[in-house]
Amino acid sequence: MHFRILTFVLLLSSFGCIASTPDSLVRWNEIRFTSSFERKVFSGFLKSNNNDYIGSFLANSSTAEQDLKFFEEKFNSTLTEIKSADSFKKKNDKKVKYIYQTIHNRFLSKYEAENRFYEIVKTGNYNCVTATALYALFFEKLDIPYTIKEEPTHVYLIAYPGSDNILIETTTPLTGFFAFDSEFKSKFVSTLKNQKVIGSSEASSSNIEELFSKYYFGKENITLKQLVGIHYLNDGLFKKDHNDIAGAYEQIKKGYMYYPNARSEFLVMSIAAQSLEESSDPLQKATLIGRISRFKNGGVTTEMIKGEFYNLTQTVLTKNNDKYLYKRCYEEAIANITDPDLKKEIDYIYNYENGRVFFNQGNYMRAKYFFAQALDGQPNNVDLGGIFVSALGQSFRNERNNRVILDSLEAYKVRFPSLEQNNNFNSMVALTYVVEFGDNFEKSNVTRGEKYQQMFEQVYDSNKSISLLSPESVGRAYSEACIYYFKKGQKAKAKQLLERGLQIVPNDFQLKMRRQMINGG
Repeated sequence: MHFRILTFVLLLSSFGCIASTPDSLVRWNEIRFTSSFERKVFSGFLKSNNNDYIGSFLANSSTAEQDLKFFEEKFNSTLTEIKSADSFKKKNDKKVKYIYQTIHNRFLSKYEAENRFYEIVKTGNYNCVTATALYALFFEKLDIPYTIKEEPTHVYLIAYPGSDNILIETTTPLTGFFAFDSEFKSKFVSTLKNQKVIGSSEASSSNIEELFSKYYFGKENITLKQLVGIHYLNDGLFKKDHNDIAGAYEQIKKGYMYYPNARSEFLVMSIAAQSLEESSDPLQKATLIGRISRFKNGGVTTEMIKGEFYNLTQTVLTKNNDKYLYKRCYEEAIANITDPDLKKEIDYIYNYENGRVFFNQGNYMRAKYFFAQALDGQPNNVDLGGIFVSALGQSFRNERNNRVILDSLEAYKVRFPSLEQNNNFNSMVALTYVVEFGDNFEKSNVTRGEKYQQMFEQVYDSNKSISLLSPESVGRAYSEACIYYFKKGQKAKAKQLLERGLQIVPNDFQLKMRRQMINGG
């Protein structure tokens, strides 16, 4: 494998948004929703600006619609209770304290590190992210200004930021923190260096611990929408922690859609790489190869992707000879690749390897087709040109119509000018020219006969190192021309053609015999 798989731990924090738009790395049609409810919420939020925050936090529940109904009833009754209380009319600090205590008493019971928002509805269990989301939802409805902050060990809110700055801690700061191993830190920092997010001067003046702490967690404010993204990212990593890599990949993609940033981008790439490593399904591998190729800023190179596709080729095509499945894998990979240059590289591998397999199986017509497709991408590839010419020659073995061969060679000469540097190709061209030369003089079609005589001699004179694939065809052509002019009474012209033919094939019996007959006459 070209992708080194990383060991992940639970993540409860985020990173400032610096990545590109979501569709650039994760496409809408690549999201697998667990329910129609989840699809509806995502579509409304991400496509129609219908910011259903409650639905978004509950969407990953298997009973989302029931949970939503129960939560909204309890949420609305609590809102009414808060708004009608005398404490709600007091100064900001006392008001916020009352709100905090009321919400905690009505909704929250036990802290647990691995937690989804719907568990607040079902059990009252919560963690840093889900409880913060709960308070933020209430603040939204109560028109209390707030901001969500995140630090390495804690996610929390600040009510009335910029004025009262009232801190809302949903757990103690040290709860729910998981350490990251050195491999994870090093890889993350290396990724940001490759993206030029971390400059060379900063990299040289700071160690990995400092850079990881600064760039992985950050200290920027995050929005409620971004908190939804973190909730999904965490859900994905919880699944990963339970060895559900497929489930983790799906949830992390969803988290990225809500919160496209360096961290979520890195997680999508890394979990996709692990999925690729563990998958035994060729089509799934092809899909993942295509998707991973988009992460050029994360250090994924063209050579990595080519290597992965070549490995897939060896298994599906070379080892199992499943050409139909290989075609589907190729189409799946190409459909997921966005880099046009990389597409050309994958096209080349696909066509060359198909051509090679067909060639080895003696199916030269099919081999010729695929090698030609590969030459379209790399027209100056000498090795490819050589095997293409071999397939070309083999494909003509049973063809008796010289015009068919001639037209084909002329078309390839126009399509691939570099083939004129290949002596084997020129030898085939010369043979078709000389056969056409002889055939037309035999039929008294002198204009066409002379045309191909000149074309043959031009190829021969400019490529003296070419092999004459059929010396007897050369002798026959000049002999037919000689006979034509001799019958026309043009003895000098006939003798001239005999001498020219004997210069090229001096041991040809037909030409020697014709010369004796003419000289004797």
